[in-house]
Amino acid sequence: MKRTLKVFLPLVITAAALIIAACNTQGGSTVPSGKPAAPVASRTVTPLRPGTYTEDVAGNALGFKVEVVLSASRIEKVTVISHNDTPGIAQAAIDVIPAAIVSQQSTGIDVVAGASRTSGAIIAAVEKAITEAGGRPQEYRAAGTSFYLSRDALLNPVGTPRGPVTAPGRWDETYDVVVVGAGYAGAAAAYAAQTQGARTVLIEKMPFIGGNSQINGGVWAAYTSKLAADLQRRRNLTPDTAEKHIEDTIKGGDYMSREDMVKNMVYGSPFYLNLMLDNGLVVRDSLTMPGGHYGFRTYTLEHEQGFDITEVQKKLLAQSGVTVKLNTKLVRIYRDGNQTGPVVGIAVYTAEGIRTIRATRAVILTTGGFSANVPMRSAQVPSLTDAMPTTNQISQTGEGILYAQEIGSQTMQQSYIQLYPFADPNTGVLDAYAVIPFSGPSSGVVYVDYKGERYVNEGERRDVNAKAAMDSGGFPAFCILDQKIVDQGGFTSQDTVNRGIENGRIFKANTLEELAGQIAAHSYRSPSGVPGNVNIASGTLTRTIEAHNGYVRSRQDPAFNKVITTAMLTIDAPPYYAIPQWPSVHHTMGGLITTNKLEVLDLFGNVIPNFFAAGEVTGGVHGTNRLGSNAGPDACVNGYIAGYYAVTGDVPDFIKGK
Repeated sequence: MKRTLKVFLPLVITAAALIIAACNTQGGSTVPSGKPAAPVASRTVTPLRPGTYTEDVAGNALGFKVEVVLSASRIEKVTVISHNDTPGIAQAAIDVIPAAIVSQQSTGIDVVAGASRTSGAIIAAVEKAITEAGGRPQEYRAAGTSFYLSRDALLNPVGTPRGPVTAPGRWDETYDVVVVGAGYAGAAAAYAAQTQGARTVLIEKMPFIGGNSQINGGVWAAYTSKLAADLQRRRNLTPDTAEKHIEDTIKGGDYMSREDMVKNMVYGSPFYLNLMLDNGLVVRDSLTMPGGHYGFRTYTLEHEQGFDITEVQKKLLAQSGVTVKLNTKLVRIYRDGNQTGPVVGIAVYTAEGIRTIRATRAVILTTGGFSANVPMRSAQVPSLTDAMPTTNQISQTGEGILYAQEIGSQTMQQSYIQLYPFADPNTGVLDAYAVIPFSGPSSGVVYVDYKGERYVNEGERRDVNAKAAMDSGGFPAFCILDQKIVDQGGFTSQDTVNRGIENGRIFKANTLEELAGQIAAHSYRSPSGVPGNVNIASGTLTRTIEAHNGYVRSRQDPAFNKVITTAMLTIDAPPYYAIPQWPSVHHTMGGLITTNKLEVLDLFGNVIPNFFAAGEVTGGVHGTNRLGSNAGPDACVNGYIAGYYAVTGDVPDFIKGK
């Protein structure tokens, strides 16, 4: 029997509540809190020309089209017609902002933290319509409602009320299993626990399910799957093995990975990928071999971003009946016996204050890493100051690790912090266009520096690529490809490329000389914040690509000793494309120490009873360097194992006897 996903946003009801709840397409009630703006009738406003106004605005570097209906003195209706933003994140703002603007007759409302640019795009569209109708936007900027936890509460790991120091005698709520953090790992853990018979709640401080996983690069490494044999046959690829995936992962992490944890990930990856495919996940018609991998094992999701998986996970959570509490921030973990016994529950901070939640069987921590916490990451690696952007959402602040340490948990390898080499150099964002350089090495893409020359073996692992870019002597670097790679590589699409061109993230030209001119025509935010240009000498880019084409034909790369496979293509079919790229803080490989059953260990190496952790909050899987496309399997598989073992006391069949 299908059950409904119960989603709670613990906020105070206002006049906008019913309107906003009616607009919510996610199945939960989105109820804002705080003091409403003054009614428009109590303000003096310039008369408007009544009508329906359709406005095009940018949101999160992606186009938004918003329809605004105005009467002579009121904003009557706001509707988002279309957008290309990340669906799960954008929806949190789309569900709330339009209705709140209408209810409160204000564009001065607080934006949705984590979806601030989407919120801002909608607000900008309304103000644009007011201007077009002959009005004055400033007359509609009365302070409005706060909808969710404040941005400061999300950014500051310990800057919110903490609740009682010891476990309460009376709990506000009780569940069998409490999972904290609703990204890949948390959703997998909650689903596993619930389907094994435990009454499970999933806690998330952001206003949407999916967390940082939604903006994952949309790739997944699995040595096999239900699709593998057909893809390998049609693309003439050698079948991969679990042993090779394990070997590459451990070597890629400089032999600092725990083999038992790597085996969890590798043996479970096909299981979880097939589970997603059976429930609607769509992947592109390709298998790639990105940097550090030496087998064609990486699948690219249909939209090249992680929300493809989180959307399927949301469906499974709903079907299994998991309770989800959004806008709910972990602030304390409780152990019995004066914080020395089993973990018994947590305290959370909400817009209504502190609440305590008891866990009769387990607390599973899946709160992610700390790439967005500058003091925490720079304490481990001093060079990672606030001058270095991050690909991560603002939510990745590491408080899960801190609160686990507070009750005696042990950590490892926290100074192993990865940079993503191919992020947008102007923002540090890992968008769909930044996935193309990652997925493209096995198809023949080339990376060039500010001089138009290759600076690295494109098949190298991420840390090598990132260091090579920063040592290249200029800013930024570029990924070069042609129409043949777009058409035949299978890992991207013409639609993605066209959107990138429209958004100024991808440059297009009919010759390589013209492409160098396109590169020179744009300015780039340097690490110092000062915009600059790149002027590649005439003919240099052409000579670089021609030389690389020769290497592909001869199957030898004397310049950088790259492994060239039969799947690699020459770059000689116009039009040509360039994608600017630069390193950005991406993944923290270290974290809590667990057993291979995901039980958290204390400072003396003992298991903390009833306490589990999975995903980026843990350490030991990736060593010094995570191979791209291993993050999803790590989080989902180990999350699933944690939820399964916490309830059954056994491990899933896919790792038994391995």
